Amino acid sequence: MANPKVRPHLKFYLEDSKGHLSEARQGRRWLHEVDDDQITPMARLGRQDYYIHEPAMLRDGLFCVPVRWFTVGEVLFAKCWKMEAVSSDVGEGWRVVKCDDYTVPHTQFLKTFLELCQDADSRYGLPHPSRISG
Repeated sequence: MANPKVRPHLKFYLEDSKGHLSEARQGRRWLHEVDDDQITPMARLGRQDYYIHEPAMLRDGLFCVPVRWFTVGEVLFAKCWKMEAVSSDVGEGWRVVKCDDYTVPHTQFLKTFLELCQDADSRYGLPHPSRISG
């Protein structure tokens, strides 16, 4: 990976090639059946690192949990679960809504889990992102 002549040719993410199969990373089983923790766990977007199974904030103000990173052509996407702020008799927190068809392009990610921990309450008036219920 350190060789500057080889590095541009290495691929680290699964690819949704829409049925075209010329490399193992394009296989349907890799994209849909392999456990999330067995594939690429992180995406570096600019200077921010987004990890699977960590809450993130999107540019449109929504919140999600990325569970799998993959490409379509040259564009990086994340399969995500949605997050909703909820109130209960125990207090405020988040509910994760697992869904199979929610994908988010990398350009929509705004804040990492660590950034949300710093300003979720003070800046946005939201529960701490670590308070996930259910």
